[in-house]
Amino acid sequence: MIDDKRMSSDVIVLDDVESSRGFQERALFKAGYKRVSAYAARPIDIKDHVSRQRNGKADLVLFGLDPAKDESWDSLKLLRQEFEGPVLATGRNHNPETRERAEKLGVSDFLSIDECGEEGLELKVETVLTTHRIDTLVQENDSRTQELFVNILTVMVKILESKDPYTRFHSHSVAKWSRMIGRRKGLSDDELNRLGLAALFHDFGKIGIPDEILGKTERLTEEEFTVMKKHPTIARDLLASLEPLGDLLPAITHHHERWDGRGYPSNLKGEDIPLWARIIALADSYDTMSTRRSYKEPFSRDRVLGELEKCRGTQFDPELTDYLLAILRENA
Repeated sequence: MIDDKRMSSDVIVLDDVESSRGFQERALFKAGYKRVSAYAARPIDIKDHVSRQRNGKADLVLFGLDPAKDESWDSLKLLRQEFEGPVLATGRNHNPETRERAEKLGVSDFLSIDECGEEGLELKVETVLTTHRIDTLVQENDSRTQELFVNILTVMVKILESKDPYTRFHSHSVAKWSRMIGRRKGLSDDELNRLGLAALFHDFGKIGIPDEILGKTERLTEEEFTVMKKHPTIARDLLASLEPLGDLLPAITHHHERWDGRGYPSNLKGEDIPLWARIIALADSYDTMSTRRSYKEPFSRDRVLGELEKCRGTQFDPELTDYLLAILRENA
């Protein structure tokens, strides 16, 4: 199932390396982005490429930055003069000095194409676009509040990504699957945006969990698991002072509750669990089962489907589980 926002989003790929440019264009089209244009990043053509989009404005530019070439920096400077939207830098050798220089020119984030693959590219693009949409949603606030809020969101996303190499894209993936399930449930576009943001921050409380527990490859002891179970309430307490995130807190706090009442932190049961929390719980478990972790290999597709069916009505909301199973079978 393709997200309507992906189909309507204008994305430009500017990269002088033909193989990299082609990879990004194919990966984004496969992910559902139907309005993708790819060009070489020559300074002489930047203005034409940016203005050629619908209404003379793109939603996102992926820029292949080669920090060793002055021409690449010239292209980036010109791009930032001509384009006010988010720019995601791709390529290699994004060391701290390169990042600092590019951030001063207005780059939103960086991504190593070689390391991330198709899924990493898809999830990073979705995150940058979602963050930009949140920026738009708070435009009615005064400019200082808006700037602070967006900066906080950006820092949070970077913290989440840096905690564990095995779960680098986990929160982004959970956000993607949560939105897909929520769309099946009939949530509005605004609700889907907020649900996606809650999913993006669902594990934020893990910044308060010791690294030796987070990175442990063996089964956690009872005492360690007791500590781990604190991460939803840690997130709630950390985010509670941010008024624009207030509606996300129930989902973040209760995403480990179970349909049968045996979850945590409050042993909520059935529809007493907030809807968004039920959706995130399902998406979270699906991504955990289907990806590699420090303690396990990814489950096979048949095993994932079997586990979802087995836990339908016990761990997971049965209606939402049926939605996810239908999505997975449609996209087999």
